Amino acid sequence: MNLPERVHVIPKCKNLKNHKARPKKTAAKKIMSDTRNNTLSEHSGTSKYSSDSDTSDTEGNNSVHVDFKVRLGAVCLLQVLTEFTQSREIFGYWPQIVATGSRNDARVLTRSILVEPVSKVRLNVLSTLTELLTGARPFLKHAEDTNYTSFITFFGIVCLMVKELHFTLSLVLFTEKNVAVLTHALKCTAALVQGTPYERLKSGLVNKLVRNCRPHIFHKDPTVRVAALSVFEAFASSEPITPEISNMLAKQSMNDAESERLQFNASLTNDIGTEEEEEIDIEDIDNSVNSSNEVKISKDEKISVLVRVCLENISNKTISTPVRLQSLKLIGRLAFNTGNLVFPHLEKVTTTLVSVMGEAESQVVLHACRVLEIISGCLANTEAYHNNGTLFWNTIFESMISLAQTSQTILREAACDCLGSINGNILTQLSRQRVILVITILFGAVRDEESAVRAAGLRALGMLVTLSALEDDTGFLMDLADIVYLTSDDKNLGVRVKSAWALANLCDCLSRQKQHEDREPLPLEVLLPQLYQVCVKAAKDNDKVKCNAVRAIGTILYLCPEKHILSDTALGLDALINCAVLGNDMKVRWNACRALGLVLGHNPDAILPSSWKVQVFPVLANLICHSPNFKVRTNAAWALSSCNHYGEYTVMLWKNIILAFENAQHVPSYMEYSHQDALIQQLCLTLSRVAACTEESELQNLWEEIGDHVEEISNFMKQFQETVLPEKLGDLIKARAQLEHHAKNARYIENRQIAQFLANIFERTNHYDNLDVTPTI
Repeated sequence: MNLPERVHVIPKCKNLKNHKARPKKTAAKKIMSDTRNNTLSEHSGTSKYSSDSDTSDTEGNNSVHVDFKVRLGAVCLLQVLTEFTQSREIFGYWPQIVATGSRNDARVLTRSILVEPVSKVRLNVLSTLTELLTGARPFLKHAEDTNYTSFITFFGIVCLMVKELHFTLSLVLFTEKNVAVLTHALKCTAALVQGTPYERLKSGLVNKLVRNCRPHIFHKDPTVRVAALSVFEAFASSEPITPEISNMLAKQSMNDAESERLQFNASLTNDIGTEEEEEIDIEDIDNSVNSSNEVKISKDEKISVLVRVCLENISNKTISTPVRLQSLKLIGRLAFNTGNLVFPHLEKVTTTLVSVMGEAESQVVLHACRVLEIISGCLANTEAYHNNGTLFWNTIFESMISLAQTSQTILREAACDCLGSINGNILTQLSRQRVILVITILFGAVRDEESAVRAAGLRALGMLVTLSALEDDTGFLMDLADIVYLTSDDKNLGVRVKSAWALANLCDCLSRQKQHEDREPLPLEVLLPQLYQVCVKAAKDNDKVKCNAVRAIGTILYLCPEKHILSDTALGLDALINCAVLGNDMKVRWNACRALGLVLGHNPDAILPSSWKVQVFPVLANLICHSPNFKVRTNAAWALSSCNHYGEYTVMLWKNIILAFENAQHVPSYMEYSHQDALIQQLCLTLSRVAACTEESELQNLWEEIGDHVEEISNFMKQFQETVLPEKLGDLIKARAQLEHHAKNARYIENRQIAQFLANIFERTNHYDNLDVTPTI
């Protein structure tokens, strides 16, 4: 890509006298003079205005325009290549395309943005850079800020490129006057913020960028204001929030913003010179902080500037709707990630949000409702804000109930989502009349004509059934069971998904209720068969339905006191086994394994068919060795460890667990590395449970299968004991005690030696090498 210099050679033509030269450009005049003299010397004897030259006057006059088209075409081609090339392939070329990390004159995008005189080209360069930044987020997060040495790692170079991008966009935000280009620069800045790991880099990047972005939240053009607010939303979405970002978001005064710009002006002058912008598509717009006078700002200095500006934007109906929507999104993000900026002023924020609930603009109402849902969830999950919950709900309650009954589908859906976010402590403090009203509204929503509202109602009921405040409400639980039964055949997949999720949560609630004998018992003989029929059918539905249906099957089989109540428990067992073995959705498979473990841990002989061991143990043994997903292996191993006896499958399980240890060292995908340690720990726990159930008669057959792997197993168990929590060592202690008992009391000396070798596996300091005799069979 041929990038232009800031000083252009003025073409020699007869229209030169009409060309509008730049004022105060001595360097340009000198170059122009030198170029003219060189041209004349090359063509001595030829008239200055002769028509006999090789290049026509028209061609010479259009040369600059042609160069602009070439640059624009090159940038557009690069943008297309970026869109159709995988990010991991193009990221290796970043030093040649995006930035070098040294702010030199290399022909890269960062330099092009600063020297390009044509706004249309700058706009396309920024658009291309935004695409590159969006695709490179997985790689940028590894940037590392290290001291300069003789060797710089690749991610050290990435850090330098990230810093150069911050520097470049800071200059662009300071100098750009074209509204369209400025908007794209802000969007590019938001993409850069989203991809930058500020917690891994030295402080300073945020302030340099924000001081040139902050004034644009008062820009006269609403598109620019939206883009500027989106930058701050990106900062508020950072994980984690660094002290520098936190201080920036919490800034309470705009008075020093202008001084920041004046301080930055000196460095700006040194980097890009004193030349004026050559092409401006619109008249200069005053972006200074003085434009903030147009926004009525509260005198309460304890509220941050961003919160104040957002509240003023939201409450002002004359402001452009996109600006109000972006302000609502920013308030929601601030509440979610930086609650200390919002919750101390919860009453004011809530009052402002409620004030727009009656507006005709549905998008504003919808976004306000979403923000209220976020705040409600934060109040429920953060103990420090629990005291504000009752006041919050008393403020929004009437508006939310009215919204749940409005004619607009999307608003009824949002109201249901918000009502489902009520915390249990807050629910107990609401009057009984209001609680009944909430439940009635949600049950009514499940019968709504619109599928989106039905799904939202079921989701809200599924959340409420998890609250301890409603575990004693027998009427609510029975009504929910009826609703789940009715919606399990809904034509809409989304409704069936939420129905299965609510069913699984209801079954979990029944399981918790079983542990409290003082509570009023539910008629499980009537309730369980109805729910069992629903979830067995749902286990053959879409994967999103299956993953919760198998949860419910496991809980129902666990709760069932007698086999005859469910008529045919083989259907449920077959459903769990099929879901554990088949399908590409790993969540379905590990939930099925989890459900099997719940059933195996609670008297499976009384509930399952007599052939359950033949069906279950070979399947689980195969999964712990060969499943491509480590979480499936872990949950399958947990299911095996839940059982209290293994019968003739003990030796087979020993063998498969050892094979599972070996296979766990070969990670099928880099995504499985994070689950490797959990898998090995669970295999150690499972081996301990199987060893604790090993009988004396099985020792010789067992030694034939695993005798060559004792040392390998011992190493795994030793590492496990060094890291595991003491409360998880129960099965290991039982295993050692069981095998030591066989070592003392076995009838044959070979069995005693085998038992002692196996017992040493579960000692923290293995001493099997010190034994004089190695068992031989």
